[in-house]
Amino acid sequence: KDTFKFNAAHFVAYPGFRERLHGHCYRVSVKLLGGHQIGGDGYVLDFGCVKSVTKDVCKKLNEYFVVPMLSDVLTIVVGEDKDNNGGSVTITTEEGSTFVFPRQDCVLMPIMHSTAEEFAIYIYGEIL
Repeated sequence: KDTFKFNAAHFVAYPGFRERLHGHCYRVSVKLLGGHQIGGDGYVLDFGCVKSVTKDVCKKLNEYFVVPMLSDVLTIVVGEDKDNNGGSVTITTEEGSTFVFPRQDCVLMPIMHSTAEEFAIYIYGEIL
């Protein structure tokens, strides 16, 4: 569904490689498999709950820069809020490039690489 989507900026980095900073429009789909038994209410599960949780996850990711907090090649420093402006996130890459983002524009994710595959695993865990 079109309601299951988010836009995010990122770059993928691994030893010896870093993409340029860029963004994507992501779409999320949820596939549910049920057994042959249904509940007393006639449902396998409440699809309204699944939709609500999926929308919430997409909203948490929408229009942010994704910071892969478990990266093995990025040095990530989350700066404190000294001037009541929300702080900053500083990322230094393996080759020495430095990016500084306002903290409020970042989503700090427990992933190693900001790839669609790792997003899918993260989103799966959030929906469950």
